[in-house]
Amino acid sequence: MEGIRRRFKRLNDRFRLVILDEDTLEETASFILSRKSIYIVLSSFVMVVFLLVYGAFALTPLKYYIPGYGDVKLRQEYIRLNIKMDSLQNVLQANEKYWDDIRKVLKGDAQIQQSDTVSAEE
Repeated sequence: MEGIRRRFKRLNDRFRLVILDEDTLEETASFILSRKSIYIVLSSFVMVVFLLVYGAFALTPLKYYIPGYGDVKLRQEYIRLNIKMDSLQNVLQANEKYWDDIRKVLKGDAQIQQSDTVSAEE
């Protein structure tokens, strides 16, 4: 507990940053900083940069260069073509079964199934 309090106190310790002109040793700028203020400034800078990059990708056409991110129209077209392909596969399977049955009939390998309905002869 004591270590945590010491760390929080050290956050408020003040330091002076002095920038001097190397030739004349004249003080150009002077800043009084603390660890907390440096942390806040750096955190704010990182957040601003993150928001700018996010905004650049989210609000501009740059997002289309991200792998896996497609145009909405292309995605809808992809879904439509996928549905059409599935239905064509079903039609193809039905046609293959039909032609297999025709081949069996022509070869004489077809098995005739008795229907449960009453025929006209009975």
